[in-house]
Formats: sequence, structure tokens, C-alpha cells
Amino acid sequence: MNLSIRSRPAVRGVLVAVGATLLLAPLAGCSEDEKTLASWSKDGGQEHMLTIAKDVRTLVQDSGGSTGADAGIASRCSQVLDDVKAARAYGELPDKLTQLEWKDALDQVQTTASHCLRNVKAGQGGVDLTDCIDAQTAMDSFLDQLDLARSRS
Repeated sequence: MNLSIRSRPAVRGVLVAVGATLLLAPLAGCSEDEKTLASWSKDGGQEHMLTIAKDVRTLVQDSGGSTGADAGIASRCSQVLDDVKAARAYGELPDKLTQLEWKDALDQVQTTASHCLRNVKAGQGGVDLTDCIDAQTAMDSFLDQLDLARSRS
């Protein structure tokens, strides 16, 4: 059964907008963990979070749009994999629970981009909407945990 994936742009926009809003929230606070989170963010973590959030948006926009091999989609998915690699190399968050959620988000984004490349090479389109939903859900969980870590006193 083929379901139209074009009927969900409002949902996609809301998820991306909420994620971007949370990402742009300042990471300052009073506890030692929050100061460390603020330093992690200020020294490059925020840039990686924004890049991965944009990558998720790109993957969602590319989902279901192609039925064959598409070099543009393959290039974007390869870039997402490079961005995930850079985010992993940056270093871990100081809060262990937040780090676990960040790792899960990166894992899901990596899986989505890897499946995209596999699909393009097989001539079966590109990004799978189900993979995108998993990546967005993992990113939302990370943002929720980040917000909790920031709010602890």
C-alpha cells in the first residue's frame, strides 16, 4: 500500500521549527553541569547540533521525492554522513544522559543517510520517510534531555 508522503509538510515544518527553537535556546545556568554544557555548546557543540538539525530537515525534504538514482540526493546524504562524523569527533557532552540521547540521535541520522545512499545506488529512490521519522524522534528526545539537563539546579 502506497501512502502519500506529500500530505505531511505541515507536520515536518512543525517538528523542524520546534527542534530549531530548542537548539537556539541558551545553555547557561547555575550548576556545574550547566556551565560545562554551556562550554561544550559555546566551543562548537552548538554548531554541530544546528548542522545535524539542518541535516534532518534536508533528509525529510528529500524523502520520497525520487524514484530512481539521484546524484543530488546521494551527495546530500554523503554530506550528512560527513556531518555526523564531525559531530562525533567533536567530543562528548558532559552530562551522561544527554550524551546518550545525542549518540542515539547521531546513530539514527547516520542510519537514515546510509539507507539513503543504499537506496540511491539500488535505483530505489533516496531517503525513506520512516527513517526520517526515527531520526527526527531521536533528535527530539535529545533536545528534551538537553533541556532537562539545562534546567537542573
